[in-house]
Amino acid sequence: MRGLTVLSSALVALMAVVPHSRAQGVPWLSERSLPISLFERYVESLRQQAGIPGLSAAIVQNGQRVWEAGFGFQDVESLVRATADTPYPILDLSQTLASTVLLQQCLELRSLDLSDKVRRWHPQFSEDVTTVSQLLSHSGPDGFRYDASRYGQLNTVIDQCASQRYGPLMAREVLDRLAMTDSVPGHDLADTSASGRRLFSASALERYGSVLRRVAPPYKVDGSRRPSRADYSRPSLSASTGIVSTVRDLARFDTGLDVLIASSTRERAWQNGALPMGLGWFVQRYNGERVVWSFGMARDAYSALYIKVPDRGLTLILLANSDGLVAPYNLSDGNVTTSHFALTFLQLFVS
Repeated sequence: MRGLTVLSSALVALMAVVPHSRAQGVPWLSERSLPISLFERYVESLRQQAGIPGLSAAIVQNGQRVWEAGFGFQDVESLVRATADTPYPILDLSQTLASTVLLQQCLELRSLDLSDKVRRWHPQFSEDVTTVSQLLSHSGPDGFRYDASRYGQLNTVIDQCASQRYGPLMAREVLDRLAMTDSVPGHDLADTSASGRRLFSASALERYGSVLRRVAPPYKVDGSRRPSRADYSRPSLSASTGIVSTVRDLARFDTGLDVLIASSTRERAWQNGALPMGLGWFVQRYNGERVVWSFGMARDAYSALYIKVPDRGLTLILLANSDGLVAPYNLSDGNVTTSHFALTFLQLFVS
């Protein structure tokens, strides 16, 4: 890809001028900084090459949102531009939020142990010996196996161990607590026949409806990078999917992680041993730095990418209204550097 070839040359020049203090975690980013300017330029180039109609992005450093931007159009036909507060389905990224709720409400309150068999909490679960820890890490007796629908069985585990329904629990303990006002716990809640509506107040449903009316439409992109409106079945909330959010709200989630769960719990979630995943997060190394991340994709509709470099205090969040952030890269194998978007971020900020 030509953009990446040019990027490599630009990075050589960049490294000569970026202050070395960044390696010690000293704040050095701003919207006008050279790394941000270069990253913004290449994100737009990559977006165009992938044919993504609309893309929203944010970078968080040391608990502060230092940059956010929208690229292209959230609604191509009406020429509505993408912004940092454009809502999108976050798809499999919902797993990371679900993991946070489980760790907070079940592990930290000592009603559950990660070594518990899933069947202790979900008697109808199909696997005899799989533990809660294994389900959170997409693994089992036969090793790693990424399966979003299987992960979704954690709904019942959370319901039982927290003695509360997962939807209202997610809304109260994460979305409301962190003022994620443009986020919705269930993409189907605008549908008057959705069973989950009965779990929320009329005022909450009215607020959710106002967000869902602004969701970026999904697009399918052909081989000539031409977008066309796509069909997308709006899912109800589960531990594996269903949340609608914005990059600005997900930045609030990122900065609020130290409020939601203890630092020792986060460290436990971000340890993966021989597996590609920890507890609801992929975990790997890049240039000696730990990278924790998650992704989401609905084929020919939406995609999402969330990357943290904890020891640098850095996070990147990307949401798109086509599958171009994820579809080309086989991210379910556990290597985020196969993504040109991710690699550009890491080369600029973690090299």
